[in-house]
Amino acid sequence: MKRQLMWLLIGATFVVFLASGSFYFYVKRVQRSMAYFQTVGELVQHGKLDDAITILKDTLRKNPYSAEAHAALGMIYNKKELPDDALSELKTALKLKPDLINIYQEMYLIYKKKGMEEEAKSALDSYEKLKGIK
Repeated sequence: MKRQLMWLLIGATFVVFLASGSFYFYVKRVQRSMAYFQTVGELVQHGKLDDAITILKDTLRKNPYSAEAHAALGMIYNKKELPDDALSELKTALKLKPDLINIYQEMYLIYKKKGMEEEAKSALDSYEKLKGIK
């Protein structure tokens, strides 16, 4: 009985250790992610769009499933007046994470600039639906 209790305690300790380690690495990854978005934001504020694009493309080479990076890249492409590239990145972001509400606003603006009224209305409808307006 004592032996079973000892093994149970060892097992429980191991599980707690694994969970703590996983949480630690998750927090570190989130901190790195936030830091790189802050860097990209600062570059955009200073008009260094090409530098921001370079960082985002590097990030996407390492993690092509980062919806936030695709969204940020799409928004920067829109600032650079590259609407087709912007839409491509924004659509990729939506495929990865359909609830990124700001993407629909950005797409609406791009579609309006391009004179694509139906697509603009669809993007606005999606935005309003997620926002809870309709």
